Amino acid sequence: MLHKRTAIITALISLLFISLIWQFAEVDFTLFAERMTAKLTGRPFNQVQVLDEKGIPVQIYRDGIKQYNPLFIAKEAQSEFAWRKLEEHNQRFILLTDWLLGNLEVTDSTTYAPYTFDYPKYRQSAPWHSALTQSVLMNALAQRAGVDRNLDTYKLASNALRTLTPEAGGLSYVLPDSALWFMEYPAETPFYSLSGMISTLIELHKYHELTSDDLALSLFDRGYKGLLMKLPEFDYHGYSFYNLKGVKAGRVYHQRHIKRLAMLNEIRPNPLLMKYHDRWQTADNRPVIWQMILNPRPKRILGFLIPWLALWAFSYYLLAVKHKTEQSDPEHS
Repeated sequence: MLHKRTAIITALISLLFISLIWQFAEVDFTLFAERMTAKLTGRPFNQVQVLDEKGIPVQIYRDGIKQYNPLFIAKEAQSEFAWRKLEEHNQRFILLTDWLLGNLEVTDSTTYAPYTFDYPKYRQSAPWHSALTQSVLMNALAQRAGVDRNLDTYKLASNALRTLTPEAGGLSYVLPDSALWFMEYPAETPFYSLSGMISTLIELHKYHELTSDDLALSLFDRGYKGLLMKLPEFDYHGYSFYNLKGVKAGRVYHQRHIKRLAMLNEIRPNPLLMKYHDRWQTADNRPVIWQMILNPRPKRILGFLIPWLALWAFSYYLLAVKHKTEQSDPEHS
């Protein structure tokens, strides 16, 4: 009877403790677990980032292969640009944008940052391109053009912007009423990846603020209309889909959707944006066990169960040892 009571008590205490951790730090814990798994096995659950010998970001994917992903390099370049008044950040900005400039596909009217590896998950075969990557690239190049006061680099940035037009073909999909959807993963019928779409719109607005290019504003307007048109389809009982192929967003991306909607609403407010921002935030604030019931995702449930059972076993063992020690203590007897 005592062992049964101990098992129940330790199970409940462990469940409460892990639930609290998951409620407030699930994303951080998930990312930490990913890094540790990659370090120990060389194969992350999804992907992790390391630096090569020159300091250029490299992604390690679940197959254990290292690849240069131009999206993450351009993103980091933009981050370093924000801190460029400090010399070490300025030098790193130059390093990263030098890498981008040295790995472009350039024609008279287009600039692409190509992916040089296949991505079977979304049926991409090298070389392939991404609207999201192009949008981040064009801002990194425009920033570099401003630093160097170099019109040739600015032309590269402008030509990267043009790849997002329907006329360029491949990266934007025309919806009714001339609306657009920018494709993170190009396909004849879009996957409709939400995070990539919202991020592309934010980058288009940033580019227009940086350069006053009317084409960027026009593309933003048409893409904004497309997002509002499709946004209700991404709702799943208060949670979000990663794309419209039925893939539910994990908590990392669900929280990213919430943040991106808030950012976009600051740029151009709309009640529909805030409706889903608030709805998805409410769902994310629910107790994590209730979240798993309403939005069951096997990997997330497994990720919760493993530390809970491990903590339960450890705490039960400690209490069992303590009880056994007390029984064998002569004074206690």
